Amino acid sequence: MSTTQDLFLSPDERYDVWVVKAAERPHLLEVHSDETKNDADPPLTDGCDIPGWRHEQLGSQHHLEVILESIGPGSTLLRRESMLPVNSNKTPWDDLRQRLLQEPVQTPQRFAYQQLQGTLHPVFERENFPAIIDGCTEFWPAMETCRFQNLLQKYGHLEWRFSDTHGETMRLDTYQKYIASLEGQSDDAPLAIYDSQFHHDERAALLDEYQVPSCFDTDLFEYLSDDDDDDESSQRPPYRWILIGPSRSGTGLHVDPVGTHAWVTLVEGCKRWILFAPDTDRRIIHMQDPQIPSSIWFHKYYPDVLKQVDEEGRITYVEVLQRPGETVYVPAGWPHLVLNLDLSVAITHNYATEYPSMAALWSEINEAEPALARRFQAAIRKMRPDLLHDNALTAQL
Repeated sequence: MSTTQDLFLSPDERYDVWVVKAAERPHLLEVHSDETKNDADPPLTDGCDIPGWRHEQLGSQHHLEVILESIGPGSTLLRRESMLPVNSNKTPWDDLRQRLLQEPVQTPQRFAYQQLQGTLHPVFERENFPAIIDGCTEFWPAMETCRFQNLLQKYGHLEWRFSDTHGETMRLDTYQKYIASLEGQSDDAPLAIYDSQFHHDERAALLDEYQVPSCFDTDLFEYLSDDDDDDESSQRPPYRWILIGPSRSGTGLHVDPVGTHAWVTLVEGCKRWILFAPDTDRRIIHMQDPQIPSSIWFHKYYPDVLKQVDEEGRITYVEVLQRPGETVYVPAGWPHLVLNLDLSVAITHNYATEYPSMAALWSEINEAEPALARRFQAAIRKMRPDLLHDNALTAQL
């Protein structure tokens, strides 16, 4: 039987949520309640409220009774009952979600994994073009063991990481209460877990629950050490993540780091993607720093941006509606954003290959992380000297 403690965030847990939010989008700390669109939005007097997370009002609004039940003990309301949000049967998110659940028109080619097995550098990687692969998960225990409720039951007591940029963490059972609470239901773009460090504790057992699809089982970064006990100068950057997020969470427009490709396999839920060609004007697609959360991007700019970048005679973007068991291949250099339409769990790896070219890969690494570039160059000279015959690469080294 669930207790109040099991259902509602305690003051300490609300502070844990605030810490992660403040690190995730520090610019929203400057947005005060009187600047948001929703003047009836009641801040909480415990000091852990960040009104900027609800600025676009994409999330739910509730009856007073639901608000009071969701907040639970340890928090009080600042404003009068007459100023609380009114009930709304439909939110902007409901309409947007229904639109995004429709099958997109311009999609990548689909491939059957069975036909790709044993093929290194498949055609879509060599052409550096997005793809959808069916059947990678046929023998994955992770399709069951990595569902959210199973992760919560087994690893709810452990800290999970939200970003490699700031490194803040939260217990998974606290996170579950957050996404079920008024706060999580009202946030325009709720917090999502991006944990690249799960192999450091008992969650390392999850590495045995899935296999890297054989068509992606080549990675030039594997020539750098994957051992955390080794000197930091020889280590490879983070490359594998477990991703967890509720509806409206996701990843804003970005390009994967240091010239890497990625594969993303969905265990549970539903994701909507847009991937733009590498030469797309970043200003037209509103790619910026700090990133616009994907829920807000879709709310404000979809589908108008697609019309602006569309060109006759070539594909400038593709869309994906990803379902469980499907794997999306993200080619190097393609700006993309991802939006969770339902509570979703995914597994992803980034990896580096000689495609589209070693010169392009070297340029990206050297520009972003010069120290990594020097280590990478030394490793390639030792392990794969054949890849240094690229004339464009030789001119850079």
